[in-house]
Amino acid sequence: MPGHISAAFSTASDHRIQLLFWIIYLNIHCKVKACPAPCLCSSEPKITVNCQQQKLTEIPSEIPIQSQRIFLHNNKIIEVKSKSFSFCHNMTILRIHSNNISLIGSLAFYGLNKLEELDIGDNINLKSISPITFQGLTRLHTLHINRCGLLELPKGIFQGLFSLQFLYIQNNKLQSLYDDTFLDLANLTYLFLHDNKIKSLSENVFRGLINLDRLLLHQNRVTQIHSQAFHDLGKVMTLYLFNNNLTELQGEVLAPLINLQYLRLNGNEWICDCRARSLWNWFKQFKGSSSEMKCHSPTHLLGKDLKTLQTTDFEGCFDAFNQMKTRHFSSKNRSRKLSTPDTPLKSKDELQKCCQGNIDKSFIYESKHKPGIASHSSRLSPNNPLKEKENISKIKYLENHNPTRINDFPFGTISTNAKHSLSTVQPELTEFNESSTFPSRGKQGCLKKTKSKFQCRFNQQGNSSSAPLSIHYLSLFLAWVCFIC
Repeated sequence: MPGHISAAFSTASDHRIQLLFWIIYLNIHCKVKACPAPCLCSSEPKITVNCQQQKLTEIPSEIPIQSQRIFLHNNKIIEVKSKSFSFCHNMTILRIHSNNISLIGSLAFYGLNKLEELDIGDNINLKSISPITFQGLTRLHTLHINRCGLLELPKGIFQGLFSLQFLYIQNNKLQSLYDDTFLDLANLTYLFLHDNKIKSLSENVFRGLINLDRLLLHQNRVTQIHSQAFHDLGKVMTLYLFNNNLTELQGEVLAPLINLQYLRLNGNEWICDCRARSLWNWFKQFKGSSSEMKCHSPTHLLGKDLKTLQTTDFEGCFDAFNQMKTRHFSSKNRSRKLSTPDTPLKSKDELQKCCQGNIDKSFIYESKHKPGIASHSSRLSPNNPLKEKENISKIKYLENHNPTRINDFPFGTISTNAKHSLSTVQPELTEFNESSTFPSRGKQGCLKKTKSKFQCRFNQQGNSSSAPLSIHYLSLFLAWVCFIC
């Protein structure tokens, strides 16, 4: 009896040992099958495959399909193929930064609808990315593509990333940004673009970023910013533009940043003349924190902080600004030449002479400084009747001394032997000259639409009771005026 009990006990013990052996075997077998050899796998708090710093040259093919977090950073992986993660539909975090990746398949992340964080930064040989690389990642909220040697961001690269909140693109080689690059990123709050080679910011480069909080653009090569470049950035609180190539910045550029609290503009060679006046005015109402802005020129303001300048440092700026506007946007000047910076400005009295009774012949020609003939210093002036009489006397003198002039006026040569000499139209010319010199009080005023002084006088003559001058006599009169002057 005791022998049977002993045998039975021994048999039971063998079954336990065998069962324990199978449990251990299956556990080890499952672990080997579920986790790649050089990696460490865990299931808490999420199913994680950690393969960092294992000198891997390619992405392991044995990654479990149920993996939620995959860490492959700090290896020597050179390529991310289109099917590398095709079965990892539960993945939420993927980190493959700090490798030697030079190529990412256009469909490498296709189908990863649950992916929330993607870090492919610090791959200095990755110079380009397909515009459809990130398509379908509608839950992605953090994207790192910094320090990749990227030369450009293709159009549509961030299309459909409606959940993105943090975008890191710093330390690349970007020279420009396309309009509407960030159009779909309405939820983006951080945008890091520093340490690139960006030269300018266009009008719609940041369109759509209506919830952006922080914009870092320092250490680029920005020389020009469109006046409306920040028109959608009303919620931005931090803006860094230091260490660029800016020399001037209009205040209207920063006007849309109504919530701005931290602004850094140091490290630029600011020109503190009239061009800085609008920025100086903007700083007067800015309540946030700002860096120092040292003036690079003019020399008497060298090293001074633009924000601390006084109104006297901008003396004459408004006059210069108004002159510039007048010269560039007014019509042709009286000498029929386009206005230039050297062209003197006309006073209001001169601009309104059309509605006065005097004729200023300078709108027809440029008089020449010759002795005995009216010059710029002796033109008809509505406020100087002595000058008018002096000019009338010169005209009468020249009527009796009318030598032949050859090619000295725009209409060619007039000879004393011409069939229609000036004497034949003397009554009309005398009447015209006298009426222009001494206007009648009862004569009808000039219409506001009249563009030139001659048109003004011609309209007044047409409304008088006397017969209008014929076109023939009119042309002779113009030729005579040019001739005597």
